[in-house]
Amino acid sequence: MGKFGVIGVFVVVCVAHFLALQSHISKQKAISKPKAKAHHITLSSVIVKKPVPVPPKPKVEPIILPPDPEPIVKPKPKPKPKPKRKKRVKKPKIVEPVVVPEPIIKEVIQEPIIEQVVAPVVTVDTSSIMDAYKSEIRRQIRKNLFYPKMAKRLRMQGIVQVAFCVLKNGEITDIKVLNNPKKLLGKGAMKTLNSLSLRPIPSELNEQSMDIKIPIEFKLIKG
Repeated sequence: MGKFGVIGVFVVVCVAHFLALQSHISKQKAISKPKAKAHHITLSSVIVKKPVPVPPKPKVEPIILPPDPEPIVKPKPKPKPKPKRKKRVKKPKIVEPVVVPEPIIKEVIQEPIIEQVVAPVVTVDTSSIMDAYKSEIRRQIRKNLFYPKMAKRLRMQGIVQVAFCVLKNGEITDIKVLNNPKKLLGKGAMKTLNSLSLRPIPSELNEQSMDIKIPIEFKLIKG
């Protein structure tokens, strides 16, 4: 049985039950009334209407609108060329002839030309003067070297590096011992420099003072 057959049977059963219930009620009420003829309902007399199938809803396709037309761009009008101005033609100026006066001849008195005699520039070799001055300082140190007696007894020898400043008048200042010699030799170097009397710095060097570094050697003479 299909789906519609089951529904038809269900409808028939419901109708039969409804009619049976109605006949039972009518029997109780119809005691004084004449009995009416009972109508028998059979399955063949019941017409079951088949349900009408509902047609499916048609599909609604979306309406596609055409795209907006592109705006028409009008070309810009070309600017009109400016009218050329006419060049003004300058009128030639009338130049009046210039009257040149006759040259006036004057007597020129020539003065005697005095020639200036420039003395030749003499270049001075300052480096040789500086070397000679330093050599003189070394000779003065060797000549006036103070060798402490205790250092001689202890047979002390060595080289003491000293630095000092020579002023323009030949005075020695700012004496410093640069290395680490034996104490007695350092004292001997300091005393030697303090006893020197140097001549002034040569004028050719054009120096107000000179910084000098020099070694002082303490060496015992064998004899």
